[in-house]
Amino acid sequence: MQDFYHSRDVVDQGQLPSILGLTASPIIKNKAGNLDRSPKLHRDELLRYVYIPELIPIIYSSFNELTRSQALNSLGRIRASLNVEEDPWIIALRSDESTRESAELRKAILDHKTYCQHQLKSLNRKGEIIYQELGSFAADWYICTCVQRLQSNIPDGFIDFDSLPVKENAYLRSQLSRIQLSPLSDSALLLHESDLSPKFHMLVDFLVEQEIANFTGLVFVKTRVEVSVLAHLLSIYFRTRDAFTVSTFVGSSNASGQRADISELVDLKLQKETLADFRSGQKNLVVATAALEEGIDISACNVVVCFEKPPSLKSFIQRRGRARKLESKFVLMLSANEDPKVIRTWQQLEKDMQQAYLDDMRLLREIQAIEEMEEADMEFSVESTGAKMTLADSISHLNHFCATLPNRGFAISKPLFAFNHGTYEGVDRSIVAKVTLPISVDSSMREASSALWQTEKYAKRHAAFEAYIKLYRGGLISDNLLPFQGYQEGDTNPEIIDEKIASVIEVSEQIDPWYVVAAEWQTAEENETCFEATVTIYDGNGVIAAMQILLPCLIPSTPPVGLHWNESSLFTAVIGTQKRISYSRADMHRAAQVTSTLLSSVFSQRMTKEKLDFITLFVPPLFEEIQTWLDNHRGTNKVQMMMENNLLSCANPGIGLVHDLSKSGVAFIFNGIQDGSNDLPEPSSSATEGEQSETGLYLTVSKFPKRADFLHEVPNQNRGQTVTRGTRVLRAQDCEIDRLPFKYSCFAVLVPSILHHISVHLLTRHLCDTLLSSVDFADLSLVRTAISSTAARESVNYQRQEFLGDSVLKFFASLTLMSTHLQWHEGLLSRSKDHIVSNFSLQKAAVEHGLDKYIITRPFTGKKWRPAYVSEVLGRKLPENRRLSTKTLADVVEALIGGSMLDGGYEKALSCLRIFLPDVPWSPVAQMQHVLNSSYRFSLHFPPQFSHLETLIGYNFNLKALPIEALTHSSYLGPNTSSSYERLEFLGDAVLDNIVASTAYAHEPPIPTHTLHLIRTAVVNGHFLAFLCLLHSTSVTRVEMTTNNTDNSVVPIETQKPLHIWMFMRYLSPEIRRAQNACLARFESLRERVVECLAHGNSVPWALLTRLDAPKFFSDIIEALLGAIFIDSHSSTGACEAFLEKLGVMGYLRRVMSGDVGLYHPKEELGQLVDTEQLRYESSTDESDRAKFVCVVWVGEREVARVGDGSNRIEAETRAAEEAIRVLKSER
Repeated sequence: MQDFYHSRDVVDQGQLPSILGLTASPIIKNKAGNLDRSPKLHRDELLRYVYIPELIPIIYSSFNELTRSQALNSLGRIRASLNVEEDPWIIALRSDESTRESAELRKAILDHKTYCQHQLKSLNRKGEIIYQELGSFAADWYICTCVQRLQSNIPDGFIDFDSLPVKENAYLRSQLSRIQLSPLSDSALLLHESDLSPKFHMLVDFLVEQEIANFTGLVFVKTRVEVSVLAHLLSIYFRTRDAFTVSTFVGSSNASGQRADISELVDLKLQKETLADFRSGQKNLVVATAALEEGIDISACNVVVCFEKPPSLKSFIQRRGRARKLESKFVLMLSANEDPKVIRTWQQLEKDMQQAYLDDMRLLREIQAIEEMEEADMEFSVESTGAKMTLADSISHLNHFCATLPNRGFAISKPLFAFNHGTYEGVDRSIVAKVTLPISVDSSMREASSALWQTEKYAKRHAAFEAYIKLYRGGLISDNLLPFQGYQEGDTNPEIIDEKIASVIEVSEQIDPWYVVAAEWQTAEENETCFEATVTIYDGNGVIAAMQILLPCLIPSTPPVGLHWNESSLFTAVIGTQKRISYSRADMHRAAQVTSTLLSSVFSQRMTKEKLDFITLFVPPLFEEIQTWLDNHRGTNKVQMMMENNLLSCANPGIGLVHDLSKSGVAFIFNGIQDGSNDLPEPSSSATEGEQSETGLYLTVSKFPKRADFLHEVPNQNRGQTVTRGTRVLRAQDCEIDRLPFKYSCFAVLVPSILHHISVHLLTRHLCDTLLSSVDFADLSLVRTAISSTAARESVNYQRQEFLGDSVLKFFASLTLMSTHLQWHEGLLSRSKDHIVSNFSLQKAAVEHGLDKYIITRPFTGKKWRPAYVSEVLGRKLPENRRLSTKTLADVVEALIGGSMLDGGYEKALSCLRIFLPDVPWSPVAQMQHVLNSSYRFSLHFPPQFSHLETLIGYNFNLKALPIEALTHSSYLGPNTSSSYERLEFLGDAVLDNIVASTAYAHEPPIPTHTLHLIRTAVVNGHFLAFLCLLHSTSVTRVEMTTNNTDNSVVPIETQKPLHIWMFMRYLSPEIRRAQNACLARFESLRERVVECLAHGNSVPWALLTRLDAPKFFSDIIEALLGAIFIDSHSSTGACEAFLEKLGVMGYLRRVMSGDVGLYHPKEELGQLVDTEQLRYESSTDESDRAKFVCVVWVGEREVARVGDGSNRIEAETRAAEEAIRVLKSER
C-alpha cells in the first residue's frame, strides 16, 4: 500500500483515491504545547459525519450536613487502636534470626509499612472517597460489602503464591470483624435516601430527564471503587433502576506478583460481555474509569458524563469524542466552589492542541523520512533459498511464528513489546524496544532488543527483526524464513509434508525359503554331505512315528509344533538337533525312493511320477537300513495273502492303509475283520445292501483324513467328520493293504504341516542373517512372531509385540528428540515425534529396507500342497508383487522393535531402530539421559513451599530447576523461570505410556491384544490423571490468626490443611484460577462416586470422569513431574513407578489387569451391541439452559435413550450411550 500510493502521489496526485484517515487516540501530554496529533486535514468532511456534542456543566453543592459514615468511623478507630507488634509480618521478622535486628524490621515498625496496615489504610482511604463523592450510605455499604467478602473467602487448602498469606488473612478478618454494623440491603436505600450525596442526586436528576429513544450513555469516574459503588446505586435506586440497565468497565492488570486487595470489588469476569451488550442495546449505561477513554471500539453515545473533572486535556478530548451522536451531550460535573472559567479553559486548550499538532507533524515527517531511509537498508536474506525479510514485514513474520506455537489455553501466544524512552548515547528522544516471546520459546531466543530509534514504530519493527534472526539462527525458522515445522526422516532440517498414504500398496512377493534350500543341494551333492535331524511324532501315550529329515543346509532350532489330528487328539512334532553326515549318490537315490514311498501313500495323485529330486528327503531313523526298509515297505498285499500268513490283525503294527479297489483305491484305516456269520452293520452304514447280503470276509475300516492342514484346530463345521469317524465295512476281496505301516502314512499326512513349520523358521533365520543381523537376536521366536500377520493364521501373530513396540518407539523418539533438540518447543517435538512414529514413516522404512519380502500373510491350508522338487523350485517364476496393507507394514516394524526390546533391552531396541530409521540420531539411553540431566544444571530459587511438594510426590529432586519448570504454566511470566512445563510433559507422556504398556504386556497370564489397548486407554487417560491430581494430597500444619473471645486479642492457632499437587502450579491468567475453582466444585460433587468406582466398580467410570471435565493442565503437570523425575533420576524406571504408585496409577493398573473391570468405553460397547444397525448421536445445548447439553441416541430410526443434563457434550454422549446399553440389554 505504501509503495503503491506514494508512487501514484509522485505521478498523478489528482487521480489518487479519496482516503479519510481518522484516529481516536491522539498522543497528548499534560499541556497543550506538548500535543503530538489531532485531526486537522479534511476537517469539513470530518464534521459532516461526526457531531460535536453540547458541553453542559452541572454544578453540585457540598454535603456538610450529611451524617458521617458509621462504618468509616468504626474503621478509623480500629486502625488507631492497632498494635503494630501484633502484625503477622512483624512477628515473622522477629522470629527469623536473620531479620531480627534488621533495618527492614525497624523501618516496618516505624512507618507501619506492612501488608495488613496497607490493606486497612487502603480500605479506609477508598471508603473516604466514596463518602465524599456519594455519601454516608454508599460508604457504609462499600465497607460492609468488603468485610463480608473477606470473611466468606476463607481459603480451603488452596496455595496461591501471589495471594495473601494465611496468617495475614486471618489477622485482617479478626480486626475487621470488630466493625459492628449490620449489612445494608437494597431496600434500605429508601430509608437512607437523605444519606446520599447531592452530587449523586444531581446526576440522577440529569439522567432521568433524558427522554431519548435507544438511549446510550457513559459515566466516567476517577477510581475503580467508585465504578462498583455508583453502578450498584444506580441499579437499585428507585428513580433509575427501571430506566437504565447498568454495567461497569475498568482496566485489567495482569501484573505478576500482585497480591490480593480486600478493598477491590470489581469482578473482571462480569464485565467480559459489557461492550458487546452495550453495542447490542442490552445495556444502555456504563460506569467506567479512564480505561474506556481510548483504544476500545465502543458505540457513539447520547450522553457522556464526567463525574469528576477530566484529569488532563487528553481525557477531555477522548471522553468528548465518545459523545458523537446527533444532539449528544457532554457533561462536566463541577463543584459549586469551582471557578466558572474552567469551561472556557477546556475550550481554549482544544484550540491550542490543534496548533501544536501542526507543528509536531512537520517534525514527525522529518524523523520518519530519516528512519524510512534507514529501514530501506535493513533486510535479512537466506542465500540458499533467496528468502528475504525486511524491517517492514518483521512484525508480521514474528506474529506468524508465535501463532504456530502450541497454545493450550489461558496463555497469550503473541510477542510482547516494551519501550524505553530517554536519552541514549547522547541522542535525545531516543527509543529502545524490547520484545519478549511466549515462555514456551527457549530462553536463549525469548528476548531481543532494537537499536536506538526516534519513533516506537521503527523501534518495534527492529526489535521484531532481531528476534526473528535469533529464531532463525536457533533453528526455529527454516531457510524459507517460515516457522520450522519439525523433523522429517531423511533430512534433519526440512519441513514436514502432508503424510497421506494409501491403505493398500504394491509390495514384493514373500521370499520362498525353499529356493535357498534347493540351491544348496547343488553344493551338497558335490561335497556328498548333508544334514539330518530326527522328526518324532508324539501323542499322549508316546511315540507314534519317527523319521529322519535330510536337508542340504542347517535349519534354525525349531520348537515343537502342535498338530491337531482331530477335534480331540493333539499330536506333537519334535525336530531334533541336526548333524552333518556323508553319503553316496546311491544313498541319496535310495533316500529319494523312501521319500517317494512315504509320500505316495497319501499324496500319490499330487506327485509327479518318476520324479525323485525332492527338496526334503525322509529316511528311517537308522540310515544304514534304508534298503531293508524299502524292501519291506514298498507295494501292497492282498487281503487273502495276509489272512493266510496271520498278518491281518489289529495287533499287527505293520498293517498299512486299506485301499478299496472298487472305489478307485480310496484309502481307509484298518479297524478289524468280520466274517459273514456275524451281524453286519445296519443299512445305515456305508456298506451297500449287496455287501450286506453276501457271506464271506469283511473289513471294518474308518475314513483316512482328507485334511492336509493339521496346524489349526478342526473348524466347527467339520467336527465329527475327521479321523476315526464314519466306520464302515468293505468286502475283503475288493481290498488291498499297503505294506507301508500305518504309522508312516500318519507321518506322511503330517509332512505338509511340519514342512510349513520349518519354512517359517527358515524365513525367520534368513531375515535375522540379513536385514536384522546387527540386532543379533538370541530368541528367533520373537522375530517369527513379528513377521506373522493375523491373516496368516499362524500359531502366533505380531499384535501383542506391536503393542509393546509402539510404546517403545514412542519412548525412544521422544527421548531422542528431547535430548537432540534442547531448544525446540513442545509443538516441534510433538510434530516430529508424530512423524517418526507414523504409519507413513514405518511402512516406508519397511519397503525401503526390504522387510516386505519377509511378512507372512497367506494362511497355510495344505489343500494344494504337493511335494516340492528341486528342479521345479529353481525354475519356478514367482509373482513379483503382492498387495499389502500399509498398516501391516508399519505394525511389523513396531513388532520387531518390541521383539528386540524383549530380546535385549534398550541396546537391541536401539539397534533395531537404527536399521529402519537410520536418519534419526538414535543414541544410547545413558548418553541421552546425560545430555538432558546436564541441561538442567542451572540455579533457580527453590521456593520453600516446594519442600512440601517433594513430600507429596515421594521424590526429592537433585536438580531443583526440574520441579519448578514442571509446575510452571505457559501463562506465567514472573521471575525464577526457565520455561513452561510442556517439554517435560511431552517426555513424561512417553515415559508413562512405556511403563503402562510394559507392565501390561508382562502380565501373566498374557493379556489379549485388544484388552491391552483398552487398559492403556483407561490408565493413560487425561481425565483419569486429572482426577488423581485433584485427589492426591498430604496434610500440612498451618498457623492462622484468630480473635480471643475473652479479651479480643489476636492469637495464633494451628490447623491441618490438605495440600494437593495442583496447588503448586505457577500461573498468571486469572482464568486458570476460575477454571480451578469450577473444577474443584465438580470434583467435590463427584469425588466419592469416582473413588468407589475406581476401588470396587465393575467398569471404568467414563461418564463420571468426563463429567468432571478437568482442564488439561491438571493431567499435564502429572506427566511433567514424571518427565522431571525421569531426568533427575537418570532414567530410573523404579523412581518413576514409585511416583505413579504413590499417585494411585499403578494400583489401578493392577486392578484393570486382573480382568475384574469392564474397560470398554460406553460408546464403543454400544457400537458392538447394535452391530450392523445404524447408530447416531444427536447432541445440542438445552434451549432452557445453555450450560446444559442434551444427547439423543438413535438406533436405526428409533430413539433409544435421551440425556438432558450433560455438563459437556462428551459427558452427555457417554451417559446417553450407557443408558442405551441398559435399554438394549433389558430388551434381550
